[in-house]
Amino acid sequence: MWGVLEIPRDPGPHPAVIILHGSSGWRTLYPEMGRIFADSGFVSVALDYYAETGGAAVGSEEKLEKWEDWRRTVQRTTAYLASRPEVDGNRIGLIGFSRGAFLAVSVATSLPEVKAVVDFFGGGGGGTRALKEETAGFPPLLILHGERDSVVPVSFARQLRRAVLEGGGSVEMVIYPGQEHAFNFPGIASYSPDEAADALQKAMTFLRTHLGG
Repeated sequence: MWGVLEIPRDPGPHPAVIILHGSSGWRTLYPEMGRIFADSGFVSVALDYYAETGGAAVGSEEKLEKWEDWRRTVQRTTAYLASRPEVDGNRIGLIGFSRGAFLAVSVATSLPEVKAVVDFFGGGGGGTRALKEETAGFPPLLILHGERDSVVPVSFARQLRRAVLEGGGSVEMVIYPGQEHAFNFPGIASYSPDEAADALQKAMTFLRTHLGG
């Protein structure tokens, strides 16, 4: 496992979150966000799940070949967090961005420690299992997606919401009018600071509701 661990200054045990990057790979934005969550009472790991395998092109056979390795990396990281004295091992959440959100959806039900998932402009069914299989008995889910996403169309968000509800889970979904993919990533053309701040606040509130902290 490779990533950046951030621990709140107050004594624990705390809830924890694992932050999963998009298809372009790990960048400093993710540990910066992890520090924000740590300052709000969550132990966080900004995980580089490409560290052992490298990345893979969208839609490629290579991506499907590496998918189970990436899932196992998230599973190992969850076990690592649950073993730490600062962490309440029954209160762990996954926060995924784009490909990382697809990965979070694919692995969540294999991890009883995971009690909440936040999906930033991702979806489900992106790996080796069907969407219906991924979402049966799914933990509480928050979906945050841009209406005009040209990379992962908003239809993926709606399909995921429907599948989780049909599988007996609960979903909150926020669609941001006029927003593109990665609307909360500073330094790129689609960045929208107002929507970025709103999405972060909604994610924080959702995780506090379902994980405490």
